[in-house]
Amino acid sequence: MDGNSMAGIISEILTLVGLAAGVPLLITGLIVRGVSHRWVKTDGVIAVSKSGTVIRWFDGEGDVHAGHQNTHESQGLVPGDDIPVWFVPRSPDRCRTDDPSHDGRALRLTGLILVGVGVIAAIFGFVLMFI
Repeated sequence: MDGNSMAGIISEILTLVGLAAGVPLLITGLIVRGVSHRWVKTDGVIAVSKSGTVIRWFDGEGDVHAGHQNTHESQGLVPGDDIPVWFVPRSPDRCRTDDPSHDGRALRLTGLILVGVGVIAAIFGFVLMFI
């Protein structure tokens, strides 16, 4: 087996693996990013209630909501401190303190890298046919 045949086999394997794994990962990452755009950002405040320390925020209609202060971003904050909060308008009682724009980023990046490797390997394999 000569070098061109071996390079052709390797490029075919990289094309199949890159495209077969990369496209689903990229699509899944885009879906996750689309879902994460449903979160609305607002300002929250750390408060004390009967059940302990909570985060309180207003939704788009002016209603007050509260959630437990058990996130990494809210650790070390004292009552009265402000914290950015994201909530879903359909269920404003749920909140999160981490930025939802990062959701699916690893899936998108991994999928993009694999698709790129697959496309480059496909082009390389096509060029090898004419050498």
